[in-house]
Amino acid sequence: MFIPKIFVSLPSKYLMITIEMKKQFILCLMALAWVFACPVMASTGANVEDDEDPMQVFVGRQYTDLQLKDFNGQTHRLSEYVGKGKWVLIDFWASWCGPCREELPDLVKIYEAFHNNGFDVVGISLDDEVEAWQKAVKKMKLSWHHLSDLKGWDSKAVETYKVFGIPTNLLVNPKGKIVASNIELENLIDKLNEVLGE
Repeated sequence: MFIPKIFVSLPSKYLMITIEMKKQFILCLMALAWVFACPVMASTGANVEDDEDPMQVFVGRQYTDLQLKDFNGQTHRLSEYVGKGKWVLIDFWASWCGPCREELPDLVKIYEAFHNNGFDVVGISLDDEVEAWQKAVKKMKLSWHHLSDLKGWDSKAVETYKVFGIPTNLLVNPKGKIVASNIELENLIDKLNEVLGE
């Protein structure tokens, strides 16, 4: 029985197109999974230029108080630590965020170098599991204040400070005025050297 060549080749061509479509679909799924697993892409706050930083609107304003909890479930207000005569970095992070954990060792060094001169850190976690939060803090030896409402991206802190991606931060002066948002750690060192001395 004679079968024209065009019909013989159709299944293989169709198969190649189908495989290629599947590859593209899988790549799209992987990209979406990365964005939602740790929102650090441009669309969710990562690598944002200064003029696109949604938290930039707070620079020059007084900080907004928040009520969150510590590891033991005790309620604390941000005002217990901010606006009390110290330079304070409000650091937004989570135990599941790789980029956060990558930069935290450097923040530990900065904290140890400047803490006795009047620098403090308040870590606000976007975790939703207290055990993961506690374990990360202990393992990474983060000895500053830690607060969370364990609501992940539904946290009151996210809504209040327009947090679109982590890691990110706000630098607050001794009088409670926000002077920088999303400040790079190198720039933080320069600023602390300027206001607190080496």
